[in-house]
Amino acid sequence: MEPSRSTLYRTFLISADVVLLLLGCSLRLPAFIALAAVWSVLLATAWFLAKRPLDGLRIRRKLYPSAFEGDEVSVELTLESGRPAEMIEVADAFGPSIAVEQRMLEPGPLGPEAPRRLKYSAFCSRHWGIHSVGPVQVFASDPLGLFHARRQLAVTEEFAVFPQVYDDAGLADAGARATLVPHDDSTGRSGQSLLSMGVREYRPGDDPRRVHWPATARRGSLMVKEYEIDLAPYYTVFLDLDRRHRAGTGRKSTLEYVLRTAGSVIWSAMRAGAFVQVLGHGAEPLFVPPGRGEAHLTFSLYELIRAGLDGGTPLPELVLQHLASVPPQSTVVLVSGSIFLDLAGLGDAIEALRSRGTRVLAFLVNNFSFPAISGWPPPRAQVLEKTQEVAFFLRSRGVPVRVLEEADDLEAVLGRGGPA
Repeated sequence: MEPSRSTLYRTFLISADVVLLLLGCSLRLPAFIALAAVWSVLLATAWFLAKRPLDGLRIRRKLYPSAFEGDEVSVELTLESGRPAEMIEVADAFGPSIAVEQRMLEPGPLGPEAPRRLKYSAFCSRHWGIHSVGPVQVFASDPLGLFHARRQLAVTEEFAVFPQVYDDAGLADAGARATLVPHDDSTGRSGQSLLSMGVREYRPGDDPRRVHWPATARRGSLMVKEYEIDLAPYYTVFLDLDRRHRAGTGRKSTLEYVLRTAGSVIWSAMRAGAFVQVLGHGAEPLFVPPGRGEAHLTFSLYELIRAGLDGGTPLPELVLQHLASVPPQSTVVLVSGSIFLDLAGLGDAIEALRSRGTRVLAFLVNNFSFPAISGWPPPRAQVLEKTQEVAFFLRSRGVPVRVLEEADDLEAVLGRGGPA
């Protein structure tokens, strides 16, 4: 915002210039007219000097495009100008922070051969989602501080804020498909165990480092060691995005609990080195192909925050539609925003998964523990009875389940070991 004192001085000088010009013309005093002309040139020069530094100014922003809630983000702005400039004030709009505008002063000198870098740090204090960073506003003034120029640069980009996730202690060993003997993870080639299964004859293309020299000496021909293959854990996360499960608002809503729980499962599984895929049917299909590693985790969370409880496909139907995508002897995690599920259909889906040798885990959010958005919730006794019924139904089929309530602290609940 322009200082009020500068506005006052400028108004006084412009008014005085007009008065001098009127007096000089009415009284026919050349001195007053000359003074008014000089005064006008001074004001015009000040206005030009305020505008000039912003012409030809270019700004580039450098930042990592995503972070978790509460994370500190470092942003770097590079200023380049086709002409000399000094005392440039820069205001960058960082949407993920409550303090939206970040202001910095670049004293210069700034020129064609002298780009300058400005850095600032901001916290992701707003709710998870896709936020905008930019535009950038630049300000300059004349040496006397009479005129202030402003220019807006369309340097904008999206920034993804991921929900805070928690380590799920119960997923550390789930989903592992053991090989013939226990082994450590490979530190060499991807998919290569450290344990040797035996030896075989050398084939063209084999790594010379795998030659087993004692066996070669005994057989009289090249023999190489054959290693066991590491089989990594594999997770499939089914996300129930049925719009009928919507309840609550903001951080206390079924959408919040469903997405935070799914994000925590994905985070914990990938930290254990597992492959993870995510499937759901909202207004738009949610599909994250199998993968692992930091890049895949970022992609999974990015797709997750774009999802909403706006679909119409029940959870059992979702599972049966994508049954062929579930690898045998892997782990399936079901995340739903309701306890009022079709038990007959759910039973069929579980049996279909169990027939493939998969392990099934379930997280259910009690949507009736949240304030209702529409309609009247069922009686409390009926909700409690249904909670016990669905928990018994799943556990009797060997499916560990965790029911999440509005009053639950997700970090504490998941830290106790996930479904039980």
